[in-house]
Amino acid sequence: MKSTTAFFHCGDYLRETLRDEIQEVQSVIAAVRWAYEFGYREDGTTYKHQAGYNRAFGREFRNRGWEPQPLLSRDPRLIGDFRKGLVFVEIQFGNSAALYRDYYKFQYGLANGLLSLAVLIVPADPGSFFPTRPKSVQNMADYSLAHTCFSVLPINVPTFLIGLLAEN
Repeated sequence: MKSTTAFFHCGDYLRETLRDEIQEVQSVIAAVRWAYEFGYREDGTTYKHQAGYNRAFGREFRNRGWEPQPLLSRDPRLIGDFRKGLVFVEIQFGNSAALYRDYYKFQYGLANGLLSLAVLIVPADPGSFFPTRPKSVQNMADYSLAHTCFSVLPINVPTFLIGLLAEN
């Protein structure tokens, strides 16, 4: 699918150093096709909407050698979605308040030498991304809110923000 992107607190040197990982993340996004009513079949079960996309992205990351559910901390318990080296990925289809938990994970990971680049993947426009689920996308995390937060809050973690578009 297509996406819109932005980098925050991420200089040219870091982007060049992590070029392969950044390209892999972009290839994962490109490999999953958006659909009006998305479904993903795994182990005899069809997963729809958010659950389907999470599983489809998960397959693509795992196929590229990314570690699923990396542990940043036991106490407090902080788990991400994927990690490769020092690149840490969160895919967020939850409530907009979940973005702040993700920011905390990113800050914790950077402060403790566990990541060099955070990747946050969210829908650009949840209503158009999940057109058949209007009630489930109310107050969903989205690209615009995440972009605003990274622009105005003192979150100095190098971050690659990806907004998923409802198109291929």
